[in-house]
Amino acid sequence: MNTALKLRVILDVKEDVFRDIEIRPEQNLEQLHNSIVKVFALNPGEMASFYQSDQEWNQGEEIPFMDMGMSKTPLTEMRKINAGSLLSAKSPNLLYVYDFLNMWTFFVEFISEVDLDLDDEYPRCTFNFGATPDEAPEKDFSGKAPKTDLFGDAFSDDDGEEHLDEEDNLWG
Repeated sequence: MNTALKLRVILDVKEDVFRDIEIRPEQNLEQLHNSIVKVFALNPGEMASFYQSDQEWNQGEEIPFMDMGMSKTPLTEMRKINAGSLLSAKSPNLLYVYDFLNMWTFFVEFISEVDLDLDDEYPRCTFNFGATPDEAPEKDFSGKAPKTDLFGDAFSDDDGEEHLDEEDNLWG
């Protein structure tokens, strides 16, 4: 093939932190994983998974670095899936989670196909914006939305719990 896939990999943090990575369609997701670890300067050697995703970034089927045998059905490992078989204009999104203790979370988005530079090695980083924070941002996995006041602003009581005051609840 004479084209590469141009991907934007966005770190899930408040500040804008992203990298554009080009990868050959026949290269596997393990190679993309290694590239992400390198270009975001993450500590190497942690477990990771890609997840298929739809347009709204809903998490779908897991593609782990290695299948630990904890799923009811065997999972296909990163090294067995080519980037071009998952990422395209019709299926542009993957989620990527690195280091399951710290939960570095990334959005991987297909941008376009670009001409291959035969003099360069792939995958390669072609654009770098923002600095990777020293620590992964904290995530709220409770599934509960913060409670808000009448203006939609979250607040907390002295006990740290966010909620509405009874007298502010106009609907009962």
